[in-house]
Amino acid sequence: MIGVMLKQFKYIFFVLLLSLFSNFNALAKQLTLSVGEWPPYMGSDLPNNGAIAEVIAEAFADIGYQVSFEFYPWARAMEQAQLGRVDCTGLWLKTDSRESEFYFSEPVLEEKHVFFYNRADKPILDSFEALKLYSYVGLEDFSYGLDLDNIIRAKQINMHRVSNDKQAFGMLLKNRISIYPQEMAVGYYLLRQDFSEQDMKKIAHIEQPFM
Repeated sequence: MIGVMLKQFKYIFFVLLLSLFSNFNALAKQLTLSVGEWPPYMGSDLPNNGAIAEVIAEAFADIGYQVSFEFYPWARAMEQAQLGRVDCTGLWLKTDSRESEFYFSEPVLEEKHVFFYNRADKPILDSFEALKLYSYVGLEDFSYGLDLDNIIRAKQINMHRVSNDKQAFGMLLKNRISIYPQEMAVGYYLLRQDFSEQDMKKIAHIEQPFM
């Protein structure tokens, strides 16, 4: 079973195991997993591709498989799996549409997703209606949980999609958007990696997680 439970976090992410249309060979001992950059949990520049990648690799090793990780922008990581070019993909939130295409593993990670904002323009999110007053940026082909996904799909809020976190935080720093939803530890890690200390001081997050 693939599973690591970090009790201080809130929401569960999964590895998607095998496209329903994959040409996966059960006799093969080498599996390829398409993933997105997700530091500090998983990343191409991290030792052993990160702690969560190690957990996944060890879980497969226990049943006799070696895993190689291919890193892509999130949308392309999903596409690689949908086209059957890889055996597995992760980490993804379970949704109805994804369940129609993939088998899901056991939970891999619990996380805490929050709204990041520019300190110069703090949003006041005291009601559902208040959500509609602000502009958002999100990652391409990324799910933000059933509730927020439904609001976005219904066009009740405006979300501009970008391919990576650096673009998203850049828009936030320039006040081109009001809110960037992201996992808290991931968000602050990427801010430390990609932006100056002066820029970091301009960014904060709403304490109450949205999922």
